[in-house]
Amino acid sequence: MVLKSFYDLRFGVSPGGARKDAHFICGSVEEAMHALDAELEESSNIWLLFGYGDGADLALDVYQQGERVQSIDLHPFITIRVDGYPDIVFHGPGKTTGSVVGADDPERVKKLLADGMVAGDFDGRTEVTVDWDSVPVPPLIGEIADIGDYVKLGDSPHDDLDDLVGLDEEELEDELIDRGWVEYGDHDFEA
Repeated sequence: MVLKSFYDLRFGVSPGGARKDAHFICGSVEEAMHALDAELEESSNIWLLFGYGDGADLALDVYQQGERVQSIDLHPFITIRVDGYPDIVFHGPGKTTGSVVGADDPERVKKLLADGMVAGDFDGRTEVTVDWDSVPVPPLIGEIADIGDYVKLGDSPHDDLDDLVGLDEEELEDELIDRGWVEYGDHDFEA
């Protein structure tokens, strides 16, 4: 099996009141952009991004020929706007909870926004922008993963897959999943 290059858009929160461990295995930055846009159309996901506990994990992992070579925290590139409220931004790498810009009482405003997002009060009034032009995403090299391919996430070593030769398609799929490989596309391991 050829180890292919791909992006893994990760969006998750640590277990607690909310659970999320979404991965979007993509072959291009444009796919990752569309996946994140779709996730951030839901106000509950926006709340997870800026207001939940210790905040969300939101990163773009870059895998070159099967090996993770970079993890890019996307928080510093995001701005959340809700009509009638100050912007919410994330200052610096590792800052996973949003800060309200220009409010007299930022914590009060943040609580109002979080409560409104959970209740769905701001549906249609919220805009999230990601400054993708500033995200330092390297191009993929070698063979690029595509629909139907399986990839291995994380930094664990790749097992020898020579023993899978000769398996039919269903047996091969089951064995890859058992060994920690995931299929190209969308996955939420907490769902």
